[in-house]
Amino acid sequence: MKIKVIPLSSLSLALFVLWLSTIVLSYYAVMTFEAGIIITKSGAIEHNIYAEHGTLENIQALLLVLSCVGFVFTAVKMEQGNRDIPQFLALLMVAFIVRELGIDKISKGTILLFAGDGRLLYVVPLVGLGLKICANYKFYFKHLNVFFSKRSFQYLGVSALCYVLLSRVFDKNYIEVAHSALWEESFELAACLLLFVVGCKTMRSDLPLIQAHLKKSDQ
Repeated sequence: MKIKVIPLSSLSLALFVLWLSTIVLSYYAVMTFEAGIIITKSGAIEHNIYAEHGTLENIQALLLVLSCVGFVFTAVKMEQGNRDIPQFLALLMVAFIVRELGIDKISKGTILLFAGDGRLLYVVPLVGLGLKICANYKFYFKHLNVFFSKRSFQYLGVSALCYVLLSRVFDKNYIEVAHSALWEESFELAACLLLFVVGCKTMRSDLPLIQAHLKKSDQ
């Protein structure tokens, strides 16, 4: 299976420069300004730039909110057969937002028509859509090269790599460096930027192209 790698667009390059500039400025602020230093409940010394609910996490939360809105808009605009993926990603963004904000429960009381963990509001449909997509795994595996020939799915792959692997390396201190949490948040920020691009720009144009390609190949 051969997957065509698409060169970076001007938007992607601009976002990469933005990400790199943000990290450089954050590192400079951490190393220069002592005013942002805080002591966590566990006694660890951190900087407000990369601490829990700090600057970088708030930027990530904002990008995830915008990504969620973008995926919802894409799902509404797509034909019925193209809605599963953006709907799943929109709910996934909600899960990421809750994670970034550290919200274990939306409410301890009654949530709409039931009492209990408010996360059920998005976890149940998220799992349902995930199972629906997995049930059609033969279709997605057969046309994997078609999906990953488009920028959206390549970006989603890189975003997953940043979230699941690269940020975890620093989160678990597999590589011991000073201010490891800064590098953890840096890769999570990169993932959020990619999700923002996919949700607000590329997926809306890529999904119809994929559908047209699949229809043409089936003829």
